[in-house]
Amino acid sequence: MERMKKILAFCFCMLFVLTLILSCSTYSSYGQKAPAKGVYHKIKKGETFWSIARAYQVKLQELAEVNNISNPELIEEGSVLFIPAVNQVIDDVMTAAKAMDAQTKAASSDIGTNIKTSADYNGATGEKKISPVTVTTDKLKTANVKPEEETTPKGVTGAGKPAGEKAQPKIKKKSPAEEKDEVRFEKRRFIWPVRGSVKTRFGIQPNKTYYNWIKIASVAGMKVKAAASGIVIFSAKLKDYGETIIIRHEDNYATVYTHLKKRYVKTDQNIKKGEEIALLGEVDEAGSVYMNFEVRLKGKARNPLFFLP
Repeated sequence: MERMKKILAFCFCMLFVLTLILSCSTYSSYGQKAPAKGVYHKIKKGETFWSIARAYQVKLQELAEVNNISNPELIEEGSVLFIPAVNQVIDDVMTAAKAMDAQTKAASSDIGTNIKTSADYNGATGEKKISPVTVTTDKLKTANVKPEEETTPKGVTGAGKPAGEKAQPKIKKKSPAEEKDEVRFEKRRFIWPVRGSVKTRFGIQPNKTYYNWIKIASVAGMKVKAAASGIVIFSAKLKDYGETIIIRHEDNYATVYTHLKKRYVKTDQNIKKGEEIALLGEVDEAGSVYMNFEVRLKGKARNPLFFLP
């Protein structure tokens, strides 16, 4: 029985590793880069990062990570965004975004009507129920619950409206959906695996290919450290990726380290954050010593720069 449990655990672990490995890259084979699936959208006057995301029905977080956008409010007219997993460019983003907002509002209204119908009437007698509590604006004020207020992002300037004696920057009012949907960072979740510079960023590349990793250039002999505590679920040489290590972390995260010179850890080994796990030394076409680093959540590649300090 105990042996059977170990076999099942091993099979589950290998399945998890294979899932990560197969999705590590859009390379069909070494040196043959697969084109990224999606379209390029040129930002027009009046469009916002939020309206573009809603129009294309793409999560704001995903759109930001793919395009390495740290501040969506600073996008400029005429610049280009890559929209993943779509096959057609939307010419009128604002109209499409409004249509999506209307659909969302209608869906919410239908849900509210259904809830009211089931809550206000007695299923047995058909008689209308009397709600024991009615929440009013006065009660909200008494409870010190303030309505949503328009925020003024830092670093944004424009024509101002008078506020007292001073003119304040005019900020385009966000919709309720925009106020709730923000780009999030977890800068303290991981540490840098190695000291160096980011030579290639995550996401869409100038040659229209898509990378699931960041490429860090460093020096030969530099020690690679575990980005967080966890357990090694893969440690071996992998075709097209060289010496590779995959570490599973809490909250369904995993980190992948490829193109290493030498590995110091074995599969099933518990690793502490900052512990040395490998050595650098592999060289790219330009003669730079490097490694590739990935962050994955439930098997899906995420932008490492959104998680590194």
